[in-house]
Amino acid sequence: MKDKMMLSVLLTVFSYGSLAFSFSDIQTELQDLKKGQAEIKSMLKEVLYQLIKTDKTTPVPEKPLIWHKTGSSLKFVKKVTSVDTVRLQVELSLSPGTEVQWVVDSTIIGTNESKFGTSSTKLERSTQYTINLSKSVEFLELISVTPENVYTRYNIDVQGHDSTRYFNDSVCQAAVNQTTNTSASAFFRCSPELDTRDSWYQDIALIARSENEKVRFKTLEIEPNPFINVTYDRNTTANGTVIFSDEILDKTKSFLFLSSILTVNVYDIVKYITHRYTQDISAIKTNGEFGYIDNTYLDPKLSEGKSVTISCEAIGRNPPSIRVERDGMTISDTGDVYITSSRSTLWSTFYVTYLLTLKEIEGKYTCVADGKSREVFPLYNIELKPKVKWDLMNGGNVTYESKLLVLEGSEGLDVSCSNSENDTVIVFDKVQRTTLTKWTERLEVWIPWPAQALEPFHMGYINCTSTDKNGENTFVLH
Repeated sequence: MKDKMMLSVLLTVFSYGSLAFSFSDIQTELQDLKKGQAEIKSMLKEVLYQLIKTDKTTPVPEKPLIWHKTGSSLKFVKKVTSVDTVRLQVELSLSPGTEVQWVVDSTIIGTNESKFGTSSTKLERSTQYTINLSKSVEFLELISVTPENVYTRYNIDVQGHDSTRYFNDSVCQAAVNQTTNTSASAFFRCSPELDTRDSWYQDIALIARSENEKVRFKTLEIEPNPFINVTYDRNTTANGTVIFSDEILDKTKSFLFLSSILTVNVYDIVKYITHRYTQDISAIKTNGEFGYIDNTYLDPKLSEGKSVTISCEAIGRNPPSIRVERDGMTISDTGDVYITSSRSTLWSTFYVTYLLTLKEIEGKYTCVADGKSREVFPLYNIELKPKVKWDLMNGGNVTYESKLLVLEGSEGLDVSCSNSENDTVIVFDKVQRTTLTKWTERLEVWIPWPAQALEPFHMGYINCTSTDKNGENTFVLH
């Protein structure tokens, strides 16, 4: 129990993996970490000094740093808005073997998928990527991935003003070095060199697993703790150093990976550029050992008509090929479906993107490894049915006399409620219906509050059932 509690202090579940690293969850955590470094830097140095002085570390034979290129550099971005669509063109210089994909809101899309509005054009020394989007899109990134496990994300201001911008074709490199048996350092260098006056910052994350535990991904906090400490040096080369306690190293000795992350703020049509390099720093390395990244943050109550990506990701040492199955069956790359997979020495990924979420995609999704073990990891149980919009039910529309209930669903959306004491059907004060998309609508109802026959008020609750053409959802209002 003590061991599990200790590991949970270090590594809480983080919904990210390889390309999922580019999804919205990691951005908030990355942005939070850049604040407050200077104020506690002196305190950290003292903590680290005391740890190093008392720890029985042994130096690791010094080796020259092995630098890994980021695989892509940005040359040009153009954004043009028409009546209903947004057209983006991004030009990249690429290293051999580098793969490129789009992330649109929460979906992964290939760069030559006409049904998704993407195409690419080979130029003399670069490649131009084009995507046509709905004006409702809020998040857009172009991601490059090298065979050496270096990821680069170009975050584009899709909601900003139309613009054309040329960039200086900068290139960065990453390296990780284990300086002692209890510490590791991560570096980034760029050309042109990093400038301490510019807006950039480094982060370090760990991907770890102890015995019988899930793989956990955690960006390290700069605040010191008894198990791990991290410091950063902002210079022409970014340098982050991590010192581990013996307890942590003992628990993660066979499965510990370090991710070094450099974010450069641009504050333009490209908001920021993020590079990430991951390296195995485990004390014991067993070839073929791997673990699944838990990305089950997807809302299983999806709305009809939206695009969605189902991701399956594994990290390890030469992990096997993996794939997504629905109800134990292989998913075909046909119609409005985009499937992509990749495999490197550290990562194995598989993504299924549905252009439209329809009744046909319902089912139990799992991640399955190829090979003898056919190890299965549960993903999502997807059902299309009405959902309660709890986030829209607070605020000025709620009074002592009535309570607002907001639902979203497909054609035929309806709801009925009764009190819990005597099953009396509740008559709503007001009903309002709004069309959201071609497939979905919103239903707002005002429930008399306290509801009829609810006595005493603080003891009562209401049973409700919402229905549409895809199914029903039963819930309780307290």
